[in-house]
Amino acid sequence: MDRCFAGAFLVAIMMVAFAIYIGWPCPSLSSNLLQWKNKDSSFFSIKKRKMFYKDVNGKGEVFSTATVLLLHGFPTTSYDWVKMWPILTQSFSRVIAVDFLGFGFSDKTIGANYTIMNQADHVSTLLKAIGVKNVHILSHDYGDSIAQELLARQNEGVSLFQIESACLLNGGMFKETNFPRPIQKLLGDSPAIGRLISKISNRYLFSFGLSQVFGAKTQPTEEDMYDFWCSYCIRQGYLNSADLLQYIKERSTYNLRWRYALAQSQVPVHVIYGPSDPVNPRPFIDFYREMVPNGSIDVLEESIGHYPQWEDSNTVSQLYIKFINSVLK
Repeated sequence: MDRCFAGAFLVAIMMVAFAIYIGWPCPSLSSNLLQWKNKDSSFFSIKKRKMFYKDVNGKGEVFSTATVLLLHGFPTTSYDWVKMWPILTQSFSRVIAVDFLGFGFSDKTIGANYTIMNQADHVSTLLKAIGVKNVHILSHDYGDSIAQELLARQNEGVSLFQIESACLLNGGMFKETNFPRPIQKLLGDSPAIGRLISKISNRYLFSFGLSQVFGAKTQPTEEDMYDFWCSYCIRQGYLNSADLLQYIKERSTYNLRWRYALAQSQVPVHVIYGPSDPVNPRPFIDFYREMVPNGSIDVLEESIGHYPQWEDSNTVSQLYIKFINSVLK
């Protein structure tokens, strides 16, 4: 009897521990994240869900009438742009950054239809609502696909606003040169199974996975990774991963549409690329030049990986300002 009791007690303890593990409350936001959330930010309602965005009237010291729209990647948020924020708000007259639905401070609904098409709709609706008619797009990763869809709509003459230029950082612009991480494919192949796997996500697994796409010499600090993790798990956002990762399949479905969005663009297209990127390795460079002959590209130092705006924000900022100068000259 004592052994049965001890065994049952051990099982109960393990079940409680597992329940705590998968339902661990969201960690407290750092002062940096709190400031990002609370300063110059708002929520925009879309079909009873709220999308977080920041909208700042910049100083416009370089581009007195230009607006820039920042589109973040997976699995992170608009906070990805925090290191570039000072120079962007100093240079542009208006700077807008969003957390797509399912990410960061925006609403998260398990099982929601988080398609690139829908996310592009949401961005378009937001810009129309806040009176933006002309915009320069700066995007990264997941945001690249949204930028490509917005360009495709402009090419078709159905855009709700005028894109004046598009600058894309590392991301899956082309199916042929994009290699999602094994965990991404595992989570995305079957949403039902992916949701189960997502439940055992924790800070350490998350940090290990994300660190793999940064350059070996440009790794996030422990504080940086804590902020990435906090943003990811707000409102148990990690449970959305499988639903969000359906974008990988969309990149196959819309491969030609989004390739031609860049190749046939009537506005300048530019890429700022970190070559130490296992998701989009070096063959991307030649493929991009072949597919988008009218586009331009800056290749960063060999040590820079998948998050150039974080790993080398000063250089990326300078190159982006140089690109916009060439557009507006």
